[in-house]
Amino acid sequence: MKQLISEKTVNFIVNRTTMVRACLFGGAMGDALGAEIEFWSLEKIRARFPDGLTAMPAHDGRVGSITDDTQMVLFTAEGLIRAMVRAEDRGICAPEAVVHHALMRWYRTQGGTPAMKICDVGLIGDARLRKRRAPGNTCLSALGAARHFGDVARNDSKGCGTIMRVAPCALIASDAQQAERLARDTSALTHGHVLGQEAAIAFARILFEVMHGATLERAVEAVRLSRPIMEALDFAMTAPACGSPERVQRLGGGWVAEEALAIAVYSARVARDVTHGLQIAVTHSGDSDSTGAMAGNLLGLLHPTDVLRHEWRSELECTDLIDRIARDLARAGDPAGRIADDLRIQYPGF
Repeated sequence: MKQLISEKTVNFIVNRTTMVRACLFGGAMGDALGAEIEFWSLEKIRARFPDGLTAMPAHDGRVGSITDDTQMVLFTAEGLIRAMVRAEDRGICAPEAVVHHALMRWYRTQGGTPAMKICDVGLIGDARLRKRRAPGNTCLSALGAARHFGDVARNDSKGCGTIMRVAPCALIASDAQQAERLARDTSALTHGHVLGQEAAIAFARILFEVMHGATLERAVEAVRLSRPIMEALDFAMTAPACGSPERVQRLGGGWVAEEALAIAVYSARVARDVTHGLQIAVTHSGDSDSTGAMAGNLLGLLHPTDVLRHEWRSELECTDLIDRIARDLARAGDPAGRIADDLRIQYPGF
């Protein structure tokens, strides 16, 4: 007899899908808003946009271009879905190794040649993801140096490349500890510095808590890590709420992970609305697309309906891919049931 799904379970699944979609779309919106002005000084940004970023600027020939930040989020999500399939089918899985395989496929889209044999499946087949838009040197070098799936990076980098792709770890996790563990283990694939990994853990924990109903304040309070991470979060939560670029720049440029964490949290905290939060996150002399992407992830969970209705969402590149991966990520992480057969076919857990 076919088992009926309760109304409560259906509502949970629908809400989960909405949250995951808003988180990934919010991240892509922030990424695209900051793509053109990454590496620009604040003075140059103000000269070019005297009224602020009131519309999404063109980058690489089109409005709404996503960069390596969103590309890596999508490949990370694809890897995590495959890891969930593998764990259910085989009863054992090292998620970081499966995600590493996915990131190696991204590495190939950027012109890299992995040392390991790579299966050309999934997202790697989409030509739109082969655009090279300022990929992080640390990510490229670490992936190029790896000799086995799951190898940790042998560098001392704490760049924001370790944190800007972490959202899927929080979105697919069944509990906070799993979110933190996935963030730690997958960030270590490219960045060896403990603070880079801890920043990724902190952001994953915050995203997980907000997704499950916590306020931003309560989510930040759930983080218990080393002093530098806690100081970055304290600064983000206590700094004056003016949202000015000068205030943002006191948090740093976002080039390193704990600075990117602080800017994303601060932007979400003081935002009047989604547009305002994204504007705050990108308008500074620093890694604007990464801080915009991270703030967008958080704003998506805090204001899911507003993000999904936002006019900038329809301007994004690869909206179909983002939507499909988000929906599949939500289904793969659904604790209410087993992995659906169509996901198992589409995402074989090799």
